[in-house]
Order: sequence, then structure tokens, then C-alpha cells
Amino acid sequence: MTGVQVRLGDSPVFVLRATRAQRSPAERARRAERALAAAVNDPNASEVKVVREGETAVVYAGSNPIVQLGPEDAQLAGDSSLDAHAGAVAAAVREALDAERRRSKIAQQVFSGSLVVFFALIAFYLVRKLGEVAEKVRAWLEENGDRVLTIRIQSIELARPAMLKSAAIIGLGLVKWLGQLGIVYAWLVIVLSLFAATRGYTERLTGFLLEPLSQLMSRIATALPLVVVAGIAGLAVFVLVRFVGLFLAGVARHESQVAWLPPDLAAPTSVIVRVGIVVSALVFAAPVVTGDPDGAFGRAGLVALVSVGLAGTPLLATGLVGTIVVFGRRLRVGDHVEIGGSTGRILALNLLELRLETPEHTEVRVPHLTLLGRTLRTLGRRPRISVELAVSPTPAPRTVQLVLEEAALRIGRDVRVELLAFDAEGALYRASVTCEGLEARTKLATVLMEALAAAGIPLGRTPPMRAP
Repeated sequence: MTGVQVRLGDSPVFVLRATRAQRSPAERARRAERALAAAVNDPNASEVKVVREGETAVVYAGSNPIVQLGPEDAQLAGDSSLDAHAGAVAAAVREALDAERRRSKIAQQVFSGSLVVFFALIAFYLVRKLGEVAEKVRAWLEENGDRVLTIRIQSIELARPAMLKSAAIIGLGLVKWLGQLGIVYAWLVIVLSLFAATRGYTERLTGFLLEPLSQLMSRIATALPLVVVAGIAGLAVFVLVRFVGLFLAGVARHESQVAWLPPDLAAPTSVIVRVGIVVSALVFAAPVVTGDPDGAFGRAGLVALVSVGLAGTPLLATGLVGTIVVFGRRLRVGDHVEIGGSTGRILALNLLELRLETPEHTEVRVPHLTLLGRTLRTLGRRPRISVELAVSPTPAPRTVQLVLEEAALRIGRDVRVELLAFDAEGALYRASVTCEGLEARTKLATVLMEALAAAGIPLGRTPPMRAP
């Protein structure tokens, strides 16, 4: 007798030929197919068994009944007994469920692999798009940051546009990297959750990242009132430091005048006062604001002092010598000095170094600490320069001296001409004069040469030994 096939997907499992409980073979087949489809996705339906209930036998997949068989089913199927027929049906159900589960697992893995590639493409696109947006914002900041970014309270500029632009660019780079890392992290979490073998790593990874953040946020929420007070105090210190810097910068530019501070001392004074304000705020004001003398801010101030003292010993030593030089008026801007082998005019003077302009119009920076091991010769604002010339011994020395003195007076004042050495082939003279700058030495030599030529006094050979 031709029966109705019970299928799982497109694969036939067994055949029903008899009518039971007024249900036709087709209706019994439909109920069995629904039960098989439900058993495929049931993790508890791994065991297939046959349970005898009187004259019938029920095939179970786990706790789910698949089909009820009777003696007529065995007879129409040509089996010798109901138990043999039920065993054959159970074996077919078991094989069909295993095959369907393997097929579903392979299909799921293929689908998950496709999702991995698909989400990877999306993540790559988002990472690239985020980088492009960040570059556009960076270009806009480079072009318009100095004009747009500013923080003012009335006429007081709290932060310079250049500083704000730099901070914005750094923050933009940080946001870019955090965003890209977040995209990669989200892709990794999604990929690990697609496969049963790696779902445990998803929970570990999520806990590894989110648990510390959750603890940090709870601590921040607990300390929020203190953070607000500390933020207000920090803003007050920042405004004070900024105000002191702007005020003393105005004094240095001669825009403001105070009787107790010369303009040339305003810049080094600004550095000392601002550093003192910050360190004092950390050491003394922070414990008062937080109410904890041994809190983080107080310790930060102490650590800052110790760190600056250890790491900046050479710098502090240079600053100490510079403080003595600058505030002691040992040197002034515009003075001419000779330090070691460098001679020039002081262009700028601060707590750390002095800058010299040499006669060749080059700049030499000399740290104050090196003054402890070098000879310093002060030439004053009007240095004294000298030129040595060897002339013929024939003219009278007094004649040569008068010619040289008259020529040197055109360069400077306090002229002095000395006879240093002489012999039968030449006489060596030195002409010295006080002038405006060291670069006048070339002019002096030129004028002296021209004066000797006009007076008809020839040059001679430099004597090998100087006169006693």
C-alpha cells in the first residue's frame, strides 16, 4: 500500500500508511513533520527513544512525541512486529535529526562567516570615514582656529587661540583614535558572539573593558561635589595665572608701568610668579579645598616639588644664577661682553640664558650656568676697540701718532695711540677708541689705512719682538 512520506526539510524520513484515531495518513504525516521541525532546534531532543503504551508505540525525540504507531502500521509496512517497526522508525528519525542538525550547523557557520566579512567591510568603511571626517575637521581648525577659537571674559583673553587650536587638534586626534578603536572593538564583540565556541570570550572581553569603566564612573559620581569644587578652584587658579601673565607681559611691552618693576625684569618675574602660584595652589590651597591634607592634590603638589627639584637641578641652578645676574643688575640688555671666545652685544636676558649678537650679526646663546666656569669681561654699552698697524720706521713716531689720532676721532672718542714695538724694518702701533659697537673695528681699520695713505706713510713689516 502506498503511504504518505514524512519529510524533514527535503529529505524523506519514514512512511505512514494507516489511519489512526480518525486521522488520515496525510494528517498524521503533517503532525509528525511539525514535531520533527520542532525537535531539530530543541537542544534537549538529542535522544530518540520508543515508549510502549499498551498496543501502541510512541517515538519520542527527547520529551517531544514525534509519531504514534499501531499494529496496523507495522502490518502495512511489512514488519514482523510493532516493536520492530517502531525501532526502524526511531532509527530513521535519529538519522534524519542528526543530518539536519549537521546541515543547520554548517549553514549557520557559513552565514556567520558571511556576517564576519560583511561587518568587517562596514567596520573598515566606518574607520576610513571617521579618519576622513577627522582630517576635514583638522584642516578647518588649521585654517580658522586662530580666528574662531578664543575664550574671553570682557577684555581679558583667558586662553590664546593658538593654545586652544593645539588643544582642539590634540583632542580631535584622541577622539579619532578612540572612535576607531571603538569600531574595531564593536566588530570584534559581534564576531565573537556569532560562534558558539567564542561566545565566552565575548563576555570576558566585555567585562574586561566595561567593568573598570563602570567602577570609574561610580567613583566619579561619588566624588562629583568634590570634583565641582576642585574644578572651580582650578579655574580660579588658571584665571589668576593668566591675568598675571598678561599684566606682566604688558609691563614688558611698556603698555603698563609700575614703579617697583622695570620693564626688562617683567618677563622673568612673570615666570617666577606663575610657577609659584601653581605650586602654592597644589601644596597649600588643594588640602583646604578638598578637606584632606593627605589627599591626592596635596600629594600631587609635594610630588611636583620633589620631581622638579630632582629632574630640574641643572635648570634650577641655571635659573638661580640667572636670578642673581638679572635682578642683581650684573648685566643689562645692550651691554657688550666677552664670554670665553664669544664677543657681542646682549640682545635679550632672561632667567636661563643671555643672547649675544656678534659683530658678524650671528646670535650666540649662553646659559647662565656656564658663567661659573668662564671668564666674563664686561665692555659696557660703548665698547673700546683697537687695531694694530705696522708702518715704516722712517716717519717720526709723533707724526704717525697724530695721523692715527686724527683719523680715529672720526670713529669714536677717547682715542689712544701706542707704539708697541719697532725695529729697522717696521714699527707696530695700536690705536684704540671708544665707539658705539664692536662692528666699528672694520671701519676703524679702514679709516686708519686711508689716513696713512693720504699722509704718505707706507706700511712696514711687523717687528718680531715688542718694545720693552
